[in-house]
Amino acid sequence: MNPAMMKGRLADDGFRDPAVTVVYGLDTCEDTARTLDYLEAAGLAFRYVRLDVDRTTRDRLHAAGYLATPVVVTPTGMLSVEPTDDELAAIVAAAG
Repeated sequence: MNPAMMKGRLADDGFRDPAVTVVYGLDTCEDTARTLDYLEAAGLAFRYVRLDVDRTTRDRLHAAGYLATPVVVTPTGMLSVEPTDDELAAIVAAAG
């Protein structure tokens, strides 16, 4: 599945945390680093799941068709793969 086709999709509840935005990524991924930096600078609370450490979650994401990183899932279940800065701004704005 093309990551661009997945932006704005609702995530399976298994990937969503109703209390906080979740970023699934890899420390070696430039897009993950940019996303984490953006969310930290914006002051948005989030949980980071390292897919090189949590291989079970990595395998579940891959099985669901999410092959690129990062995958960002909001508490409402909106999902974005490799989000742009504009998409990250929308995530921060929606969080209030």
